[in-house]
Amino acid sequence: MTQERASIRGVVETVFYSGPTFSAGRLRTANGAIVKFAGKVFVRESDRVRLEGHWVEHPKYGRQFEAEFMGHDLEMNPEGLANFLANHPDVKGIGPAKARLIADEFGSRFDAVIRAQPEAVAAVAKVPIENVLDLQQIWIANSDFNTAMAYLAAFGLTHHQVTTLVGKFGSQVVPILERDPYVLMREITGFGFKRVDKIARKMGVPKDLPSRIRAGLHYCVLAALDDGDCWVEYEDLLDRANTLLVMDALDSREVIEGHLEALLAEGLLISHPFERLVVADPEIHRMEAELACVLKTAHERNPHAVAEVEQLLDAEGSELNPEQREAVRNAVSFSISLMTGGAGSGKTYAVSTITSIAERLESKVVLAAPTGKAAKRLEEVVGHEASTIHRLLGFNGHTYSRDALNPIEADILVVDEVSMVDVPLAWRLFQAVDLKRTAVVLVGDHNQLPPVGPGNLLRDLTRSHAIPTVLLTRIIRQAGVLKENSTAVLSGEVRPTSDVQVGARRPWYVIDKFTDREDVRRMLLLLFDEVLQERLGYDLIRDVQVLTPTHKGPLGTVELNVELQRLLQRKLYGFEPPDVEPGHRPRFYPGDKLIQTKNDYELGVMNGAMGVVVGAESSGGLTVNFDGMPMEIGKDSDAIGNLQLGYATSIHKMQGSEFPCAVVIAHKSHSFMHHRNLLYTAVTRAKEAVVILGDRWGIDNCASKRQVDRRNTFLSFLLHQETRP
Repeated sequence: MTQERASIRGVVETVFYSGPTFSAGRLRTANGAIVKFAGKVFVRESDRVRLEGHWVEHPKYGRQFEAEFMGHDLEMNPEGLANFLANHPDVKGIGPAKARLIADEFGSRFDAVIRAQPEAVAAVAKVPIENVLDLQQIWIANSDFNTAMAYLAAFGLTHHQVTTLVGKFGSQVVPILERDPYVLMREITGFGFKRVDKIARKMGVPKDLPSRIRAGLHYCVLAALDDGDCWVEYEDLLDRANTLLVMDALDSREVIEGHLEALLAEGLLISHPFERLVVADPEIHRMEAELACVLKTAHERNPHAVAEVEQLLDAEGSELNPEQREAVRNAVSFSISLMTGGAGSGKTYAVSTITSIAERLESKVVLAAPTGKAAKRLEEVVGHEASTIHRLLGFNGHTYSRDALNPIEADILVVDEVSMVDVPLAWRLFQAVDLKRTAVVLVGDHNQLPPVGPGNLLRDLTRSHAIPTVLLTRIIRQAGVLKENSTAVLSGEVRPTSDVQVGARRPWYVIDKFTDREDVRRMLLLLFDEVLQERLGYDLIRDVQVLTPTHKGPLGTVELNVELQRLLQRKLYGFEPPDVEPGHRPRFYPGDKLIQTKNDYELGVMNGAMGVVVGAESSGGLTVNFDGMPMEIGKDSDAIGNLQLGYATSIHKMQGSEFPCAVVIAHKSHSFMHHRNLLYTAVTRAKEAVVILGDRWGIDNCASKRQVDRRNTFLSFLLHQETRP
């Protein structure tokens, strides 16, 4: 095979979508070159590009050009210039004939002429000068965009992100980024410090650049928020930033501290001396402080409280146990109250009783939950309409229609699954509640995992007793084996496979003989291939959900989804999917089970929603059925990137959801993530049956390991201060 160094120019003929950027497959040039791009590049069909690389003699496909560098070609030949002028949708008054006149007259000099002598172009084309001045603006803007696009290709930006930056900074975008690439963190969603820093270091940005140090400090605070913490200890923050920035200087920590003090002085970060000095983002501190002020009014009288509470309890809640009765009494007596308890403790029946009493009093009850799945389940079991908190607040993806000036219209607001509610959502919710009219009842299970977002509202409230709180501890008689065994996990006990059997099914299965990860995976596939449908009668797509602690590794969601897709496509539809290349996303096929990974307010599909592919175009477009609503998603839509295979999901992702059958992976290889609240959250996702699959040591370790919840929140201080004698 010979290689010949060369440079070619041409027009992109075919573009294949390949993740967040584009990958070009063919380039139209004078000699019809077929170009192989090295890696992903940022191009669109019909873009003029310049490439440098080698001509390669392929043993099978013949002569090919392997590109090592791509840049946008700003030097148009007459043919390209005429094509641009005649076909650009915003260029008015210049058709093919006049475009050819301009191209033949000016050729490669056109850029200089249109910028300095637009009247010369008007004279040649015989068009009004106003049209040419419009063309001048379009040409300059297009040149700026192409220059920026070629430069920003190295950053891996999407077309939308490039457009956003060019729209904001115009022709200065390149010098701005060369001077301070960390501006990307402030202007483009999804660009974190590590991603930008890697590019900046390649550009030769010095490690002690002030904007780099400040960006690193901000990153450490935001990383803590991503981990659920609302603040970081001052000294710990300095240590984290020093490790992150690797400044190679003996006084690096002192330099970082100087920049931290500057950020604090400017109010871009805040510090607060509780038991120790802590640092936080100002917004999260403000939210928690305002939440604490609202919550301290909880013991005020319910605006709709009535004297005959006991009579109402006797009439509507005759089967309530004493704990449930107290929780309902609090709900109709206080401004804000909390009811928390584990699986089978009777929370749902108590909520139903609250609803019945409110209806008897002709009060308006509104039920809400953090996710669509949780809201739907609440609606089904209580028999009263429920919605997501976001929908209740009128969120359209950008703004909320409900706030202090336009509060939620309700006499009693019941919020279920409060363990999933983070601080920003709780703050937004209480901003939209008029406590002089509306009583709020918070309901949740404090044994479940904390929210994905920052804070730990339910745990902080339960520990502080800052508001009227009832902890339901009794398992009601009707709970059944599944909920009894699930609750036993909280005592460190994983009971063996149940002797109780309803038809062909048992509510509780434990398969704990597989110490090797590959054996666990083979057993999982065997369950789907021969057991769950054939012997237990479950629909493998709608009824069964695999839950695992992690995304990576042989027992993580990524690899399990690929294996389950291959098995179920073959088993259910007779289709054999091709192998998935390492590092690439699997393609989606009709019948695949998918999960939405981000809120999409344009489609109306929320994070965690499950759907099934009902149509897949060869071009990459999809039609996905979400709870009976088919959604068409184009191949170039960003929405495609928010979908993943959903046969196996993380345990955290499925909080608030419930499935007839849950298959829970608990293996020693995940021991670093194991704790009993994780296992408890997983098994309580099952409505009829749960299968715990793994090895005995891993399962026992998961149940016995008590994880002290160390989330750093301001509420943990503020609520404690309010209740301190």
